[in-house]
Amino acid sequence: MSHSQASLDFPLLARKPVQASFTGGNLTSDGGLLLLAQLDRKIGLTEHVAECLREWRMLERVKHSLLDLLRQRVYQIAAGYEDCNDADTLRSDPALKVAVGRGPTRAPDLASQPTLSRLEQTVSEAECAAMNEVLLWHFLQVPRKAPREVVLDMDASEDPTHGQQELALFNTHYGGYCYLPQFVFATVPGEGEEYLVSAELPETHTKEVDMLLATLERLAAGLRARWPGAKIVFRADAWYAVPEIYDWCEDHGVAYAIGLPTNAVLDRESRGWQRDAAAATSHSATGAARRFGEFPYQAKSWRRQRWVVVKAEQNPLGPNRRYVVTEGLRGTPRQRYQFYCRRGESENRIKEMKASIHFDRLSCMEFASNKVRLVFYCLAYVLLQRLRRVARGTGLCRAQIERLRLALIKIAARVKESQRRVQVEFCSHCPTQQMFRVLAGRLGAAPS
Repeated sequence: MSHSQASLDFPLLARKPVQASFTGGNLTSDGGLLLLAQLDRKIGLTEHVAECLREWRMLERVKHSLLDLLRQRVYQIAAGYEDCNDADTLRSDPALKVAVGRGPTRAPDLASQPTLSRLEQTVSEAECAAMNEVLLWHFLQVPRKAPREVVLDMDASEDPTHGQQELALFNTHYGGYCYLPQFVFATVPGEGEEYLVSAELPETHTKEVDMLLATLERLAAGLRARWPGAKIVFRADAWYAVPEIYDWCEDHGVAYAIGLPTNAVLDRESRGWQRDAAAATSHSATGAARRFGEFPYQAKSWRRQRWVVVKAEQNPLGPNRRYVVTEGLRGTPRQRYQFYCRRGESENRIKEMKASIHFDRLSCMEFASNKVRLVFYCLAYVLLQRLRRVARGTGLCRAQIERLRLALIKIAARVKESQRRVQVEFCSHCPTQQMFRVLAGRLGAAPS
């Protein structure tokens, strides 16, 4: 693609003209992709995913291996380029080429947009499911002591659709046509990260109980194979309040805390705590008060009686009641309700993925291609999550993905290639260069 070489004049200095042009040479704005690529090589994420894909092309005509295509797509997303169209320009980027495994100047360019789009269109349903299982594999491979407990948070998120996208359905809750990707995050008490372990794109907006149970069964089996003695806890909001899930969890020794939609019976059973909260507001400086309690309850569709935790709150806006059905959890009603509320951290991770990875750009016409694209977005997020873990003990250990990207990936660099070496010269005034050196050392990049 040809670009105009004309200079741009900026009248910023009184005595000298300021001219700008795009003629600086072999530069990159994403020099930190080297750090991400080193991390990927260390944990083997994209290599493991590539093993799930079947080579369907004529090998004598192949220019880009499946591993190269996968790395190019995932690294682009991690760097903030969520569209395949960006590949038409980035395929020549020296840092991206080195990250994928090619020489920055003398090796052929990376794949173009049509080639990456064909990759998304040719992954089969079984291969997509195998790629999704790599998310759990990555969580299990993170170095840690055998945990006593693992919490699984399941939640869905809206992805608006446009045009004539296949299986785009109208959702009354969100008020528009959309997909509803389904995510599961795993948390080990004492760790600060909620790890993405499953990402699926259902074909319907109704509660597919069989699909939900299949996901739970797959994750629970993987966790118990790795840590046989670990306690598994399932946590979800009221959308997942179906008796089949309660029954499955109880039959398989999985504890749970699941929200319940309010109804007249629950309100009647919790009336005493509601009155106590209303009476306590007269002694509250903020005009608000809370009371927690529990009571046995059995809906007609339930096979047995279960305990329900209630939060009865009275505030200046009126009464606010919340109910959670629990099983296998210790503590007072307040403690169990607070445990349930911590599922909000997984919602924050979904918001983070939307804001920085843009997984809601599932814009393919074919539904199957969007399922593949969702997994690619999630792989990029998992890489950045793992980079955040590598940054533990630094100022970036709790940084949002966008902050992590600006600090460690969006670093200007000049890339030179000779017969003997490839030299990457980062910006001399990079404010995070010391932290970059620390993280590179942790990933095995030795100083020379």
